[in-house]
Amino acid sequence: MSGRPLRLEALDLDIFREMYRSSPVALTGIDPRLSANRIAQRLRVGRARVAGRLRAWSASGFLVQYDVWLNPALVGGQGAWLNVRADAPRSKGAVLARLGLVEGAVTAIEFLGEWVSFGCVAPDPEGLVRVRDLVRGLAGVREVDDPTPWTPVRPRHALRPLDRRIVAALRERPTATLRATAQRVGVSTRTMTRRYAELIEGSAVWFVPVFDFRAISYPCVSVLLALRPGTAAAPLARRLTARYPLTLDFGETEPSPPSEGVVAHSFLVIPPSAAHLEELEQFAASLDGVVGAETNVWVRMHPFSAWVDRELAAGAPRTDARPRPSARRA
Repeated sequence: MSGRPLRLEALDLDIFREMYRSSPVALTGIDPRLSANRIAQRLRVGRARVAGRLRAWSASGFLVQYDVWLNPALVGGQGAWLNVRADAPRSKGAVLARLGLVEGAVTAIEFLGEWVSFGCVAPDPEGLVRVRDLVRGLAGVREVDDPTPWTPVRPRHALRPLDRRIVAALRERPTATLRATAQRVGVSTRTMTRRYAELIEGSAVWFVPVFDFRAISYPCVSVLLALRPGTAAAPLARRLTARYPLTLDFGETEPSPPSEGVVAHSFLVIPPSAAHLEELEQFAASLDGVVGAETNVWVRMHPFSAWVDRELAAGAPRTDARPRPSARRA
């Protein structure tokens, strides 16, 4: 991180939305090569403003890096989140180090306090249960919720040998130009551009931004609202945004624990200061149609590379996998 905290503004959230091609805002699917010029045109602002904000993200340490993942469905895998509670906040560092050694670990989101959201991949739902049981046995872990699976996005094509070389090069230098990546892989820029587009548009490869929220001058708060059946989310989003302008709508998600008839909706809210955290939770819980509200302050994201590297090295992925129905969690 730099010595000067980044002050987020409405333009930052607009840029964040525009960096996604066609899917709802989530932690995956972001495309770092969507040019500042194209983003500026869509937002109808000057290119210099957009480019300046993107530079500020990196210079401040807010955007640490991009991690590049294979879509787990390419290898017949299923991804999920596990909410993990450490014995105490001071033991989270050791718990995170142990989580990174778990088979299938890909990421973790660290929250203020005792909780961590652990992202992992397993061959099947039974494998996710085994991961849960393994994590429950780790030193420093007090509690682990049941896995909340990711919605599988069916990739349009299997990976070919050249694709695996491209992905490996992207993982080493995620923000390098396509021309530079083509030179490293040994193909023409035209071939590289075409194959890159196929990988991204075909949902075979995900670019995952790794953020350090400690670099921001305000707290970033995930707000999960449990809604009474029939409650429309749009009016709630408008009221939240009117009260807290820096609000990002992550859309519908799975309530935890699952509850029949209850729909959950997730937001990222940036209140004016840490002193507003209690007020934010009370306001969210008071909205019409809300039967429960949960807030967590984001600290930082932790990437774990072993699973993707191993799958890339393992050879051609299986092509007979079929996506399994599951719930989406932002």
